[in-house]
Amino acid sequence: MPETLESLLWCAAMATWLMLLFSMMSERLKPLSKRLGHLLEVAFRLRAK
Repeated sequence: MPETLESLLWCAAMATWLMLLFSMMSERLKPLSKRLGHLLEVAFRLRAK
């Protein structure tokens, strides 16, 4: 039983760290994705004309 509890706590800790990592990464990548979206919009607007 203690091994099962230890494994469960280990998985919970890993999930917590992964959620924190992905939330920080998404916050950092938001400006980049906005810039990329703007560049794609400009590029397709130029092609449409």
